[in-house]
Amino acid sequence: MLELRTLRLFLVLAEELHFGRAAQRLLISQPPLTKHIQQLEEDLGVLLFDRNRRTVRLTPAGSALVREARRMLNQLDATVEAVRKAEHGETGHLRIGFVAAVLYMNIERIVQKFEHDIGEIDITWEETSTAEQVDALQRDRIDLGFAQIGTPPGELRAHVIHKERLVVALPASHPFAKRKRIDLVRLAEMPFVTIPRDSAPAYFDLVTSTCVQAGFSPHIRHYAKHLLSVVSLVGLGRGIALVPATLAKASLPGVALLDLTGEPAIAEYSAIWNPDNSSPVLQRALRSLGVPQA
Repeated sequence: MLELRTLRLFLVLAEELHFGRAAQRLLISQPPLTKHIQQLEEDLGVLLFDRNRRTVRLTPAGSALVREARRMLNQLDATVEAVRKAEHGETGHLRIGFVAAVLYMNIERIVQKFEHDIGEIDITWEETSTAEQVDALQRDRIDLGFAQIGTPPGELRAHVIHKERLVVALPASHPFAKRKRIDLVRLAEMPFVTIPRDSAPAYFDLVTSTCVQAGFSPHIRHYAKHLLSVVSLVGLGRGIALVPATLAKASLPGVALLDLTGEPAIAEYSAIWNPDNSSPVLQRALRSLGVPQA
C-alpha cells in the first residue's frame, strides 16, 4: 500500500538524485530514507532507481512514478485546500432572494463589498417577494434575503442594511404632478395602488400607517406584485402610490414622484436569514454585511 509520506520522500530523492542530500533536505538520516525507498520498490515490484556508489539515476519506472506521484499529490493538496476553504466559507454557493426595489437603492457599495469579501463563492440572485423569501428561507431554498421585513416571522432573523424615505407617485397628468412636495391628505380621495399584504406585509402596513397618520384611511383599489408594477399602474392613471424615493433612478414613464411634507415615512430594508442554516458561506456573508455575531 502506497503511503503519502513515502511518495513525498521519493519525490525529494528524485529531485536530488543523492541519498545524502535528500536526507539532509528532509531532516532525517540516510538509513530511514533508504529503507522507505526499498519498501516502496518492493510494494510496486519495480526498481525505481539505478544506483551505485557514484550515481543515482531514475529508471523508466521511476520517471513514470515521478509524474504520477506529483499529479496525485498536487490533486490531494488541492482537495485538502478546497475542503478547508469550504469549512471557512471561502468557497461554495450562496442563494440570495431580493425584492426589485433593492436594485435601485444606494446599497451598491454594500453589495460590492459583500461580493468582494466572499471571493470565490458562487452567488445566485433571484427576484422574489418578501413572502416568497420568508417561505424559501424556512424551506432552505435560499440562504439570504433582501427585503422590507419589519419583525421577521418565526425563527428568522433580520438586520437592517438600508433606510429609504417614501415619496408619492402620481400620474404625470395629475394637476399636482408639477409640484415638488405635497401634503398627503390632499390626495385622500385618490385610489391607491399597492402590493398585497400577504406578499409584502411591512410595506403594506407602512403605506397604511402613513396615510392614517396623515388623517385618512387609503382607498386601495389596485394591487401589483412588485413595486415597478405598482408605479406602472400609476403611470397608466389607475391611482397613486407610496414608494421608496430611490425609484427615481428607474425609468418611470408617465409618473411623477413628489416628496411628502412633514416627518418622512421611512422604509427599512434588511438582510434576512434562518439561524438554523449553519452554512459557513452564509456566516461569512453575514459578517461582511455587518451583522453582529452571537
